[in-house]
Amino acid sequence: MSPKFNTVKPCLSNRQAVQFGETRTMIIADTFGSGRVGLNVPSKEDLAMRMWPCALNAALVGLALACGVLGKVRAQDARVTRATQLRPSHDPSAHNSPAAGALPSPLPPAVAGSAAMPETPRPAAAPTVAPAPLLGLADFEQIAMQRNPTLRQAAAQVDATMSRSFQAGLYPNPTVGYVQEQIGALGEVKPTRSGVTTGGRGTPGELVGGFVQQEFITAGKLRLSRAKFAEEANAARWQAEVQRLRVLNGVRARFFEVLAAQRLVQIHGDLVRINDDAARTTAELVNVGQANEPDLLQAKVESRRARVALRNAENRYRGSWKELTAVAGAPELRPTLLNDKPFESVAVPLDFDAILADLLQRSPEVQAALSEIRRSQIMVRRERVQPIPNVTVQAIVGSNYEFNGLTTAGVQASIPLPIFNRNQGTIREAEADLRRDHAEHERVVLSLRQRLADVATRYNDALQSVEDFRTETLPLARRAYEVQSANFRQRRAAWPQVLVTQRTLIELNQEYVQSLLELRRAEVAINGMLLMDGLAPPDSPTPQGHIESVPTPR
Repeated sequence: MSPKFNTVKPCLSNRQAVQFGETRTMIIADTFGSGRVGLNVPSKEDLAMRMWPCALNAALVGLALACGVLGKVRAQDARVTRATQLRPSHDPSAHNSPAAGALPSPLPPAVAGSAAMPETPRPAAAPTVAPAPLLGLADFEQIAMQRNPTLRQAAAQVDATMSRSFQAGLYPNPTVGYVQEQIGALGEVKPTRSGVTTGGRGTPGELVGGFVQQEFITAGKLRLSRAKFAEEANAARWQAEVQRLRVLNGVRARFFEVLAAQRLVQIHGDLVRINDDAARTTAELVNVGQANEPDLLQAKVESRRARVALRNAENRYRGSWKELTAVAGAPELRPTLLNDKPFESVAVPLDFDAILADLLQRSPEVQAALSEIRRSQIMVRRERVQPIPNVTVQAIVGSNYEFNGLTTAGVQASIPLPIFNRNQGTIREAEADLRRDHAEHERVVLSLRQRLADVATRYNDALQSVEDFRTETLPLARRAYEVQSANFRQRRAAWPQVLVTQRTLIELNQEYVQSLLELRRAEVAINGMLLMDGLAPPDSPTPQGHIESVPTPR
């Protein structure tokens, strides 16, 4: 008998043999199951017959191992995908591939009749959150209209003047009282049997009763007083409109300042990058002997200056944002990107005469000055009728106990005689106030003309600069940079020359943003009736001295 062929090694490792024990038994049975013994080497046909089952099973085992490893990798990738959906930070360890030669853990054998295990629920994907819309100018205007305190002050001022107008037209209250005259006077004299007596017994008084007194206002004084304060309330309404425009214009101007600061931060960031590139390039040129140490030091200085300018730009951005939120009355808002579409809107040339005519017709400052003129005119009329005396009437009803309690009545009327005080000084004061209000109206008109001339000059200068930047300067600088970049790619220009043209382009962009901001400021002032500073206290109608300090205003 031929001996067993013991020189052929098993086709599986010990670990694989343990894991796939049943398969190994089959392989061994098929491979070494012949009854031959001995040390004779088998023939080629015998070897082929014995090895092909081993090769087939080894291929099956390799396929199973590959499927298991692939499943584990896919499971890990699925867990990583879900984890990245649930948290923003990336975990690189989740993508580590299994160690070489590592095999997936064997599944436990299924128990007959047992229910299938429930699948592990997969976490729901995080809902897609739409990006928050950028805050725009209209949003800040709406916030300011609701939360700026000066608007509430102006509204309270209007209410106060309307209340004063109502109070000035009220009729004076009547006066009621009790009267008892000649208490203890003797009663009526009565004859007796012995003759006529000279006096009766004491009585509560000659007249015991009450009275009602009323002052009747003449010459339409109450009507004139109410009309005067109604015109003052009208002036207060125009002052409230002035304050509303101040708040809106303040919000608009500071909104554009934030946009400019936001863009300047980006520009200074580009400058920092360019100067850093220039410093690195100079250092390389020094290493190859094409530049010297002063050039490198100068490049480093420029790089440091650019970084300082960037920090300053960031500080100005934060300061502009705080000013904007303060004017809007919402200091809790934190810096965020704003919608910058209005910043690049097209501006048109000014027609100074047409704008001035419209300004003088619609300006609330002019309307408030006209209201004060009308108030002073009414005040002069009111003070001229002040000397006309009012009539005071008193009615008395009571009992006369001197005549056995006889009920009696009486009427009393009185008027002051304007002999010495005919209100001369107050009339002259009211006339002086009227002249002052006319002069104030002229001053406001001239002030508007002067302020419009200044703002129009700044607007025209900024408009010309912006148009030149858009049509000439920036396109030329951009073309110079593109040409130098192309030359550098073709090795016809050095890298420092490219950096110079790039730095020039960015600096021109910075000047363009400054000109654009000045244009927007002037545009806001012109469209907003030249009214700025949204946190200044609202103006009140011009006071009129002691005329309004009397107990009953007139």
